[in-house]
Amino acid sequence: MMMQTTELSRKAHRHKSRVKTGCKTCKIRRVKCDEEKPSCTRCNSTGRKCDGYATQNESQIAGHGQALIFINVASPVFKSGFGDNVQHLEFYHHCARPTLSSAFDKEFWSRIVLQMAQSEPAVRHALIAVSYLHQTETGSLKYARSEFLANHNRQTLLFHYNKSVQCLIARMAESSYTAEIGLVTCVLFICIEYLRANYNTAFVHLTNGLKILSEREKCDPKYSGTMRNGTIGVNDMIEEKIRPIFIRGMMSGLLYGVIVEKVFDISCPLPEELREGPFESLLEAQSISHEIRNASVLYIRVISKKLLHRETITTKDLQLQQRLLMCHDTWYQNLEHFASSNRLAEEDITTISALKVAYQATYLYTACTAAVLQMQYDVYLERFKSLIRHAKIVLASMNLTASSTAHFTFEMSLIAPIYFVATRCRCPTTRREAASLLSLNLPREGLWDAQQQAVVSQRIIEMEESEVDVDTGWPVERTRIWSTVIDGNMDRNGGFWVYFLPARLVGEVDDNGRPKVLNEWFVL
Repeated sequence: MMMQTTELSRKAHRHKSRVKTGCKTCKIRRVKCDEEKPSCTRCNSTGRKCDGYATQNESQIAGHGQALIFINVASPVFKSGFGDNVQHLEFYHHCARPTLSSAFDKEFWSRIVLQMAQSEPAVRHALIAVSYLHQTETGSLKYARSEFLANHNRQTLLFHYNKSVQCLIARMAESSYTAEIGLVTCVLFICIEYLRANYNTAFVHLTNGLKILSEREKCDPKYSGTMRNGTIGVNDMIEEKIRPIFIRGMMSGLLYGVIVEKVFDISCPLPEELREGPFESLLEAQSISHEIRNASVLYIRVISKKLLHRETITTKDLQLQQRLLMCHDTWYQNLEHFASSNRLAEEDITTISALKVAYQATYLYTACTAAVLQMQYDVYLERFKSLIRHAKIVLASMNLTASSTAHFTFEMSLIAPIYFVATRCRCPTTRREAASLLSLNLPREGLWDAQQQAVVSQRIIEMEESEVDVDTGWPVERTRIWSTVIDGNMDRNGGFWVYFLPARLVGEVDDNGRPKVLNEWFVL
């Protein structure tokens, strides 16, 4: 069963960037501390133990430790005992690492995995498998599925992938095993399955990682300070570097129908909490953005199920919709305030545009999800145009014609929002502009393949524009598509099913009691 909208948590879940002042416990939880002494009221009121305040010496030690993090990141030295595997790790560092990482997770892909690969066999073997796949895959979803289904004898991949699993199982039985070992390995496993285009196993790993995080947060253990040798603290690493990767990764799972809310609380900040002030950093803006997006997509999924079964949309459903839209509005205002009050580098401007692309897509979907009528999207033409405008800014920064251009990135970015415009915006000019962007040489984003989305979006345009309004030239309501599902089980020849549900058929069932849909076979 899908989670009901009234069950969505109203609490804000660690949506602020790490605070620089306050007690140790509030710093770790990344919440505002009232700084009452000897113990803060915020901790006491929630039943937590307040660990007090860092002394000046402790702060200095932590600061020096952070500085040490970045030493040798540019040129890691791998142990001589790694043998022939060094070439794979070197390839990862020089070629795979720069393209896998985004503006917000560079430290994970550049430092954390390489550092842990030195001492943790499970991480090392998983990283070698990632490197091998990145070196041999073209980035095409069709090629990845062909290789996966043909079960070609890829001994390097299979050896290191299986070895990583074996090492992780053995490591979990040791008393020195810690959660970050499992979580880092889990991220690499997800990456391996994304590269192989094996969505089922990828989401099993995603769910397992979310379970680890959820159980850890329920136990609310006493957090440690910093690790030895000046490296980042274990719990700091999880909270600041690893947990956000899973929060961002939930979006793909939700869009593929994975019931992640059963294992991990999907919460959203309250609008009044977002009004506390403008963002302190782009990292904070991005973190809150993903919390709002995840909560919005879960809401969309719940409401869509109700519409499909002709259930009543309640007052509470509509109230939650308005709350989510208010969160989007406040988030956008805070982002604009941040942009106008800071001197931004070119990379920051591009990052802001990427955030706005995601914002517009999620806002539009949330605003128009409570009714089957598709013409409600028509009043948002300027928002669709804004999304495309910012997508072009991001695309211009990618230099898609260069030989060094990425052919695969770990996280979602542009493909899904651009596809959304091509299929939900009925302005003939704007939607074709979106479709043309999908036809560019975009890198595959996890499981999202631009070539596949381009083919499907072109077909939707054909279906919808089979009958248009004589005055506007836009599709009439009865030809518009309410939902499109692309089957993830592409065959080895690039063939896959797509299921179209026209708005006029929503709620109708066939003789077997299943929703009426139109299905078509596509081949890339």
